[in-house]
This record gives sequence, structure tokens and C-alpha cells, in this order.
Amino acid sequence: MKTMTDDNSDKGETIGVASTVRYKIQTAEALEEAARRLRNPDAPINEEDVRQILHEVESRVSQIKTEVGAGYEKIEADYHKKIEPVEHIIIEHPIPSVLIAAGIGVLIGMLIFKSRD
Repeated sequence: MKTMTDDNSDKGETIGVASTVRYKIQTAEALEEAARRLRNPDAPINEEDVRQILHEVESRVSQIKTEVGAGYEKIEADYHKKIEPVEHIIIEHPIPSVLIAAGIGVLIGMLIFKSRD
């Protein structure tokens, strides 16, 4: 059964993936635009033009890195917020935690053993 936090987590992961794809596309577009400008045979390009194009690309990529970093930090903070309660439960109740983990391991082992037959 999915809870509301699971739905929010899935939504956050989907948004994170979509943002990453969007940033990759933006970076590719910036590089393509720079290459297009550099290959244009109609426009004579001097050293200053090349520097300007490279500076613009560098600026756009830097901006994209900053946006990605902020998104990553938010995802990491959400992850830690969800994991900390589990860690506290394990720390406060180590014996039941180990027994539950062992029980799950035995159950998975039995399922794998039965699936081989």
C-alpha cells in the first residue's frame, strides 16, 4: 500500500529526472548554438568573437550546474529527512531490527530456494 509520502517521493524522483533531462538538453543546445556560430561561413570570426562565444557557453553551463546543484541538494535533504527516522528506530531498538532483518533474509532465501525447484 502506497502512502502519501511514497507518492511525493515518486513525484520528486520524476521531477528530478525531468529536470536532469531538461538541463542536459539546455547544455546541448548551448553547445550546438556555439558550434553553429563558429561554423557559419558567412560571418567572419575573429579571436574576440571566439572568446565571446566560449564565455557565453561557459556562463550557460555554469548556470545549469548551479541549478542542478540546488536540485540535488533538495533531493538529498528529502532523502535524509525520510531516512533519519528509520535510523533512529534501528539505533533505539537494535535487537528487534536485527531479528526482523534476519527474518526477511530467511524468507527471501526460502523463496529463492523454492523457485529453483
